Amino acid sequence: MNVTLRQLRAFVLVAESGSYIAASRRMHLTQSALSLLVKELETVVGVRLLDRTTRQTSLSAAGAEFFPLARKLLDDLESALHSTRELREKQRGTVRIACTPLYAAMLLPKLSSLYRERFPAIRLHLLDSLNQAALARVVSGEADLGIAPQRPSPPELMQESLSKDRICLICPPDHPLARLRRVTWAQVLREPFVTLTSDFSARLQADLYRHSPSLALEPAHEVSFVTTALGMVQAGYGITAQPAHALPMLATYSLVSRPIVQPVVHRQLSLFTRRGYSLSPAAASFREFLLAWGAGQ
Repeated sequence: MNVTLRQLRAFVLVAESGSYIAASRRMHLTQSALSLLVKELETVVGVRLLDRTTRQTSLSAAGAEFFPLARKLLDDLESALHSTRELREKQRGTVRIACTPLYAAMLLPKLSSLYRERFPAIRLHLLDSLNQAALARVVSGEADLGIAPQRPSPPELMQESLSKDRICLICPPDHPLARLRRVTWAQVLREPFVTLTSDFSARLQADLYRHSPSLALEPAHEVSFVTTALGMVQAGYGITAQPAHALPMLATYSLVSRPIVQPVVHRQLSLFTRRGYSLSPAAASFREFLLAWGAGQ
C-alpha cells in the first residue's frame, strides 16, 4: 500500500468542506488535480470514500469510518513536526549538566537563571558531582555537559575553556595572616593547611613547583568538599586556599580571605562534552550561552 500525505490531505479537506472547489483552493490545486489525488487514494484502499453528486460531496459509509483515522494521522504528523520545530528553535527541551559542588552551588544557579530568562521552556537539570564523577557522567551520556576545573580528560571528551578562578587564602579573622593585605605562598605553607582531594593538591603543588621547588605543599588535612574545608578552618584546624567562587560562602563561617602572590595561581574552569555525539538543540543552546559568558569574563 502506497498512500501519500497529499492524498490523505486532499481527502480530508474535501470531507471537511464538502466541496472539491473549496478544498482545491486550500491546497492551491486545480479541481482536476485534487480529484485525481482522491481517486488515487480510493484505488489504493480499494473502496469509494466520497459520494459526489451535482449538488454536494459527502462521505460514503467506508469514508465515514476512514475519515477520523486519516484526520488523526495528519494531526499526529503536524504535532510531531511542531514539536521538532520547537526543539530546533530552542523553545523547549531538557539539559543535564554535571558540575562540581563549588560551581554547582555558587555559579550554575545564577547562570541558569539568566539562561531561563531567554528560554523559559527549557529545563536545566543539575547533577552535582565530584570532579571525576562529573566527567564520568558526561562520558556515559547521563549528562549532556560537564563543568569542572581544567584537567587531562579521557579521549571520549572534548574540553573547552570557560573562565579563570583565582586561588585565595581563607583563614579566621584573628589569624596573623589576616592582618596582611596580601600574603605569599611561602607564608601560607608554613601554616597547617586544609586541602581538598589529592587531585586538587597535586595540581596545586605542580603550579607552586613551577614557580619555586622550595614551595612544598604538605597538607595537615585532606577533605572532599569546600564546605568541609571551611568548617575545619572555622574550627581551628588550620587555613585553606580555595577558588574565588567560594568567597561568598565565607560570611556563613565567619572567615576572611586574602589574595596570595608569589605566585598568583588560577584554576581554569572548563566545559566538557562527549566527542563524536551531537548535542540536542537545547543542550547546544546552553553550551553556546556558557561559552559566551566565559568569553565575557
